[in-house]
Amino acid sequence: MRQLSIFDCQEEDRHECIQKHDLVKLILLDKSIDWEIHNYRKYYCEKWIGKIGTVLEIKKNTVEVQFLEEIILCDVRELEWIA
Repeated sequence: MRQLSIFDCQEEDRHECIQKHDLVKLILLDKSIDWEIHNYRKYYCEKWIGKIGTVLEIKKNTVEVQFLEEIILCDVRELEWIA
């Protein structure tokens, strides 16, 4: 098994790399990339950072991911695709 990163995809095609029912890992974005998302995840969703979830829905750059019993909306840049 090899872990792939969605950051390997073309910028405009990034959301096409992830499909429904794929396994993804939530990562903490660097502040320099998007400080709002970084701070929100760091303070309100830190228990899910580094955890693996299942993709339920994809709408443009927003991905709905289920982590155990909780569903979280994520930016596609926050996710690593697990192959």
